[in-house]
Amino acid sequence: MGSSKEYHDRRGVSVPLWLVLCILGGGALVLFMPTGPATHSVVQPKEPSNLEALRAELDREIASLGKTESVMDTSKAAAASTLLAALPKKKYKKTKAEKLEDEPWKSQLEPLWGLKHNPSADVVMALGFGYSQREFARFVSTLRRTEYKGDIVLAAGPPEKFKRGVVEYLRGEGVLAYQFSYECVKAKKGRRLLMTPAGCILTNWYKDGDKRSPRPLAISRYEMYRTWLSYYEPTSWGIVFDFRDTFFQRDPFTLVDRSAKAPNLHLFAENRQVKRVGNCIFNSGWLRCWGKETPKKFANNSVVCSGSTMGSVPALKRYTERMVQEMDKMKCHATPARTESDQGYHNYLYDTGELAKLPGVRVTHHEQGHGIVNTIGAMNGFRVPKHMKGPLDTHWKIKDKDGWILDYNGERSAVVHQWDRFHSECVRHIDRLADDYMRKKLAAA
Repeated sequence: MGSSKEYHDRRGVSVPLWLVLCILGGGALVLFMPTGPATHSVVQPKEPSNLEALRAELDREIASLGKTESVMDTSKAAAASTLLAALPKKKYKKTKAEKLEDEPWKSQLEPLWGLKHNPSADVVMALGFGYSQREFARFVSTLRRTEYKGDIVLAAGPPEKFKRGVVEYLRGEGVLAYQFSYECVKAKKGRRLLMTPAGCILTNWYKDGDKRSPRPLAISRYEMYRTWLSYYEPTSWGIVFDFRDTFFQRDPFTLVDRSAKAPNLHLFAENRQVKRVGNCIFNSGWLRCWGKETPKKFANNSVVCSGSTMGSVPALKRYTERMVQEMDKMKCHATPARTESDQGYHNYLYDTGELAKLPGVRVTHHEQGHGIVNTIGAMNGFRVPKHMKGPLDTHWKIKDKDGWILDYNGERSAVVHQWDRFHSECVRHIDRLADDYMRKKLAAA
């Protein structure tokens, strides 16, 4: 070792003392950052309190060390990269164009309990209200168990819809809960909240009132998604989910390719062996909103499920805007067919290529069992012939002896959607995952 200021390896590369200490410190990187000017034989950086200057220095250090194959240099570069990732990020400032785009989607509501969105985080979003603590845990706790650290945002409904223990649970998990309220037009033969053909109005979401006509909450949720996406930076990713029938086995965001030319909007199909547009009376019926020939045209297409869509924040903004635009235009729920589902819009826009036309959007779909989300419900549909149905383990061979749901390549599915169609085969596994997470959390407290 040379002077007290520098360390020179065999190749003659000089490295700042603070970086060497970081490497030797086994990961306690930030603690070793100097308070005065760093000394380097080649570059004299500005004060380390200037984060941009420090970032630039680290970038140069990583670039120079990365040119060699030395184990020591590789370790130094890794340490510098880790420190760079740990530095506070420069606060992102929206452009004027972004502010104008986000303005129409503003809500007067804020998350409960003083919690705030993390603009640089990834985000999972859903409409989920009126459920028990156990039902919330099947979604939230299984997600947190994967070590997912990003935001979870839920439209949690009116205060009176919170059941026993839910407030304490959601607050403890840092869930960004929005207590929206609504009024629904009564249908002649009763109603279901998410699929109310007569429709609902959001009574407290918008400051100046809800300007849209009554619509099912399954459609209104796309406005909520777009509102929430306004809080996040363009580098963040998000997923929108159906809430009640989704659980997690791996962090989905660790599996997505975020490179510049990769798809940035991912749709997930149902099992095409048992369901396609042409042989499903529901999906073909929903597409008739655009004319009776439309479902015939796409009869052999896989059904892409609207209950799970993943993408970068910019791509999801374009997607949700286009969905709302089509919903406002067609109002399929208000036609004589009373097509209340959002899935018709989802499939129509994808099958006709409308999503692919959106600026900056590179859309793709994944067949069931071959993507980040494994949508299994159709495999136990009531219209599936008996000889094509069976248990997830012995018939479909996508469940192992420990209860994990698998993709067809044998790996554990990151997200399982529509698990409730196989309730008896899945529920113990899901509750075990949720309970295991809570036990470990309490033990660590």
